[in-house]
Amino acid sequence: MNEFVQYRREFHKYPENGWSEIRTSARIAEILTGMGYRCLMGPDAVNIDSVGKFVRPDEKLQKENMERAVRQGANPEFVEKTKGWPGVVAELDTGREGPVTAFRFDIDCLPYDEPQQAGYRPYEEGYASCNAESDHACGHDAHTAMGLGIASELQQKKDQLRGKIRLLFQPAEETFNGAQSMIDKGHLDDVENFIAMHVALSAENRPLPSHTICCGCKDFLSDRQIDVHFEGRAAHPCGAAQEGKNALLAACSAALNIHAIAPHEEGLCRVNVGELHAGIAINTIAPNALMKIEYRGQTATIASYVGERVFDILDGTAKAYDLTYTYDDYGEVPAGKSDDAMMEIIERAAKKIPWFETIYFEGNVGGTDDAAAMINKVQSNGGIGTYVGIGTDTTQPVHNPEFDLDEECIPAAVELCMNALEEIHGIK
Repeated sequence: MNEFVQYRREFHKYPENGWSEIRTSARIAEILTGMGYRCLMGPDAVNIDSVGKFVRPDEKLQKENMERAVRQGANPEFVEKTKGWPGVVAELDTGREGPVTAFRFDIDCLPYDEPQQAGYRPYEEGYASCNAESDHACGHDAHTAMGLGIASELQQKKDQLRGKIRLLFQPAEETFNGAQSMIDKGHLDDVENFIAMHVALSAENRPLPSHTICCGCKDFLSDRQIDVHFEGRAAHPCGAAQEGKNALLAACSAALNIHAIAPHEEGLCRVNVGELHAGIAINTIAPNALMKIEYRGQTATIASYVGERVFDILDGTAKAYDLTYTYDDYGEVPAGKSDDAMMEIIERAAKKIPWFETIYFEGNVGGTDDAAAMINKVQSNGGIGTYVGIGTDTTQPVHNPEFDLDEECIPAAVELCMNALEEIHGIK
């Protein structure tokens, strides 16, 4: 078995949710250090002031994460270097004048319980998650392994390259502030070329199987998430119903109207009420409700449109039911677009690899990834970037607890990136 496939299985077995990826970060840094890299970790890798209060780990959680990392086999020296904050940055500086290229590899998992059942390969072969409510159901374990594979190949070929290649192992893609924390730390300030990869994307709106690739995507959606707290008034539903202000009904009305927001002619527009919690007792008019909302747009104009409609509905609902609301704003991940120039480099790189039998120039994200924030930053520098879809057969779609993948995609992705680097950084 390829050693980087073995690493993928190790990270799969010990998954960690956003802003808790301490074992993951420590192992990445330990492996990279063994290859000869000097790693930036913790507050040197991420700007901790960029981490919003709703996702920010407190000292108790950080201590628990560090203790768990050591129990699960991480080197205590590298765990200590995290200072409780995940993320790793490593760089190959060839010492020769040339461009600066950055790769992003996301390292967090999703808050699911992975199945422990016969017939499911991770369970059968001993690498199913051992952490509760933690599951690599989106392929980030494979992305991490790809990053380590590229790091290894770079050391073997550094005498054939020029410029600098920076490897960003980013926390918290599935939550908030992961990419932005690395941007705010300055790791993209001098970057001219940017590449991120993700398994199991789509092309022509169909999933990419093994032996396929899309060279970039242009349909990123922004994503903003808010928690809405409706505050009504409790009362007996028979004795004094007129005194009550029903927060449960208000939330239900708002949810239905939010899902009825009209699409926008200029591009993709998505809304979703993912959670609703309300009430205190069966014989009491519900005095409170919590509703979790996200909305997405393909452009800033669309995002602004849907946001205005969401808050129009919230304002109208509060007035109709004579109650008030407050909200917690988690922030927004921006939309973005890959550049044709970088997509063309990826296309030429893929054509050299027999494993990629079908090459799509443009694919589909079908949602949001904060790699878009990094692409936007590099583009603001005058640089170019892309978000590559690596095809792989899967057991289930991404974000399904039973997701597993064809691990042959890992060495293929490593070879792809090395071919691209040969074109960008090769000595001329």
